[in-house]
Amino acid sequence: MMTKLREMTFIFIWILVIAFVALMVFEWGMDISGIKGRSNIVGKIDGNKITIQDFQQAIQNLYLQERESTGNDPDAARMEQIRDQVWEQYIQRVLYSKEIKKRHIVATDAEIFLQITEFPQGLPPVISQNPNFMTDGVFDMAKYKEALQNPQVDWTPIENYVREVLPFQKLQEIINASVMVTEQEIREDFIDKNQKAKIEYLYIPVSAFAKDSITVTEKEIEQYYRDNKDDFKVEEKRKLNYVIFSTDPTVADSLKVMQLAMDIKADALAGEDFAKLADEYSEDPSVRNNHGDLGYFEGDRMVKEFSEAAFSSQPGEIVGPVKTSFGLHIIKIHDRKVEDGQEKVHASHILFKYAPSAVTIEEASNLANNFAEVAREEGFRISADRMKYEVNQTPEFVEGNYLPGFGQMSSTVGWTFQSKINDISNVFRTPRGYVVFELADILPAGYRPLKEVKNICKTRIEQEERKNLAREYATKVQPILNENTSFETVAASDTAKIIVNDSTSQFTKSQSIPKIGFSPEILAAAFTIEPFKISSLIETDRGVYFIKVMERTEINEEEYKQQRNSIRMRLLNQKSQSFFNKWYEELKEQADIEDNRDLFFAS
Repeated sequence: MMTKLREMTFIFIWILVIAFVALMVFEWGMDISGIKGRSNIVGKIDGNKITIQDFQQAIQNLYLQERESTGNDPDAARMEQIRDQVWEQYIQRVLYSKEIKKRHIVATDAEIFLQITEFPQGLPPVISQNPNFMTDGVFDMAKYKEALQNPQVDWTPIENYVREVLPFQKLQEIINASVMVTEQEIREDFIDKNQKAKIEYLYIPVSAFAKDSITVTEKEIEQYYRDNKDDFKVEEKRKLNYVIFSTDPTVADSLKVMQLAMDIKADALAGEDFAKLADEYSEDPSVRNNHGDLGYFEGDRMVKEFSEAAFSSQPGEIVGPVKTSFGLHIIKIHDRKVEDGQEKVHASHILFKYAPSAVTIEEASNLANNFAEVAREEGFRISADRMKYEVNQTPEFVEGNYLPGFGQMSSTVGWTFQSKINDISNVFRTPRGYVVFELADILPAGYRPLKEVKNICKTRIEQEERKNLAREYATKVQPILNENTSFETVAASDTAKIIVNDSTSQFTKSQSIPKIGFSPEILAAAFTIEPFKISSLIETDRGVYFIKVMERTEINEEEYKQQRNSIRMRLLNQKSQSFFNKWYEELKEQADIEDNRDLFFAS
């Protein structure tokens, strides 16, 4: 056990680097062109400068952490999320540190000692979930305290971690000190999740009047448009022209992958260990766990080309390269059998993915940068025509993170909404290749014209009129209900067969109502009107209801007493998190934040 604990010292250091400081970034998508001669400051937060070198290191660490945990390389969209995550972590750390200093918050040696010795569950998973400190799956304080006394174990990294984290925890406690949960809130939450009701209902659906002839005049449409104009408000939108320089694998790149696959197959045929070859060369993410061994599988479990090759071969054979949508496969057949009347094959494989070479990527980057430079002098269209590059255009889009045709590209969208018409972007790296954009058009905010939304207005007016018809039909039924006639009798006497009579199973306030769906109006009535009393007319978007409560459970006071503390803690945590997040957002709004990431990173 002590050997394992000595090994843990390295793990402590590694995890702590990525746990708290945890700010990491990778050069995926970094626009390295033209970086010489320009500032290396990727951003400023209240005067605190963040260099591109530090920012990249932070991304790289987070990237490595994710790759280690998932076994996969993050794709372009995920890398952009990682950059955003790192940026947000920088903001949090700077702003929180300022508040800690401002409020004179410190972590004393006594507090650090107490946290480490008495509350290990609050420490990183390498401690709180370490199997060396477990007995039958439960954290064993005796084992933990024994390790604390061992002079061969270096606990300095954990001490440093607590020294860094504890002031942040104390800050959160100070901010949330005013958050309270009342007895009424606890009881209401218990009632919402535990009290049950069952109802019978009469339902006059709006859809029953779909075939009724409804005339809508032009004047009514115009009046509806004027009264509801805010419904048709549109944000500012923009459009981009772009030229894309593909980074798809070239024929030469594909031939290199094929040659590598053939070479590895030759090694396997010569007797080299197939599992070791898979560990070294396979690009299947699962190789880290299975060493290329796929186990037994049926024919329909694999893609057609793979299955055909595997099921047409004999045990001991090594076949391929087999091309599929995933890439090239070298397949080794271990065994074949029939189980439950189904033929199965046991095989291993090595996957080689088609990917652009460094030369292909560099050439696309050079072409893109050259075009961007020339286009700024000659003009986007003129340069593209002269160089015989195809110019495409995005649909119009609003400010956000999404760029039509490309996906999540917050950096590009950010550049778009800070630019003027005909401005030309830096080169952006995307999964499709390197791209140069030109701001093509700005569509100002305003209102969609009546001619565009005329049919919407007409449909809404018709729907409202059908609701009126349903309401009128229901009011004719209401006098009969007041005579205490059963719902079943009322529905049976409806010669038009419009009224629906049914009942629900039991439901709580926090659930969707069986057979009805989510309806705040019906939920409110089901838990307030007296049992067996008929409700007044209840209007919903779907139609009009009358309900009768057939069952409503009483509150089990003993259960409430047992659950009270856990409910209180859950509500307190929810309110505290919400309150702290709101406080942080206000802090962030007041901060002076300069974000220059778009100068360094493509999306």
